[in-house]
Amino acid sequence: MTVRENVHQLVDTLPEDRLADVLDYLADLQDEDTSIGSETNAAIDEGLNDIRGGRTISLSDYRRSRGL
Repeated sequence: MTVRENVHQLVDTLPEDRLADVLDYLADLQDEDTSIGSETNAAIDEGLNDIRGGRTISLSDYRRSRGL
């Protein structure tokens, strides 16, 4: 059995309420433009550098600072 046939067989066995999730996932896989913009990439790099530099706060401190 091919991989494609296995996928079809698995999809056929899923409950109806899970098919929308599968459809969304497969649509995401089909998207060809998966690159991120330069601004997003720079923001990710900045965040990673902050983590490496120890410039972080705990989740509870973040929530407290935001009144959550």
